[in-house]
This record gives sequence, C-alpha cells and structure tokens, in this order.
Amino acid sequence: MSVQPNNRSTPLNPVGRFMVAVGAIIQLKSSNKILLIHRSNNQDWQPSHWEIIYGRIDQHEDLTTGLRREVQEEAGITDLEIGPLLTHWHIYRGAKSPENEVIGVTFQAKTSQEKIKLSDEHDGYQWVEPQQAVDMIMVDGIKRDVLAYIKNLSK
Repeated sequence: MSVQPNNRSTPLNPVGRFMVAVGAIIQLKSSNKILLIHRSNNQDWQPSHWEIIYGRIDQHEDLTTGLRREVQEEAGITDLEIGPLLTHWHIYRGAKSPENEVIGVTFQAKTSQEKIKLSDEHDGYQWVEPQQAVDMIMVDGIKRDVLAYIKNLSK
C-alpha cells in the first residue's frame, strides 16, 4: 500500500498558491533579430527595463494558449510560430511569499510581423541582434534566457 503525500494546506505549507508564467524569445523570420520591449517607468515590477514578452497564464489555460494571448496583448502579434521550450525558472515577484511565487517557462518563437502594437505596460520596442539584447537587458533572469537562446542557435 502506497502512502499519499500530505497535500493539506497550512500556513507554513500553502498548497496551490503560486503563479505560472510563460514567455518567449521572438525572432523575426526575415532576420536573426529578436524582439525586446521596454517596460514603462510607471510599472510596479522592473520599471524602465528591457525584456522579452512574459506573462502569467490564467487558471485552466495551457502554456501555448497563454503565450499566444500574452504576445497578442503585449505586442499585438497574431502571427506566432511557437518553437521549442528554452528554459524553465522560478522567482518571487517581490517578497518571498506564496502569493509572489512564480514558476515559469520560456519558449523560442518566430513571427513575420515586424510592426508591434504595444500595451500600456510598455513604451518602446526594438528588433535587435541577440548579443545586443544581452547588452541591453539588466535583469539576470531575462539575460539568462537570451544567453540560452544564443547557445541553442549554435546547436
């Protein structure tokens, strides 16, 4: 007889209280350039930083559906070819507490849609060479994703 794990929620072990996020390094099909978007300075999380598109998925939403929705909401991209999973990650969006815990994955993706329509969360975008993106990004986790993308290109 096997013993089931204790999944009872307690204050010290709150079960099921974390967010799941998805992101993508989006390459322009006509070049080697990737999309970076610039967070508005009025954002509560990483204001005025260059990033790739990330977002939380909704309850009962699968990863690729959530990614397509986030990419359309943040950049207006409707032509998205989702490629392989690139990285997985774990962060706290603020204080280390269950409601700030985020588990995430980053995919490679491609689009032929060069013109971007940004959401209010962002105030600029650039299509840049991957190494230029590494130089522009200040957030370690995002930089790690771009470096993994560059490494994957050489395979």
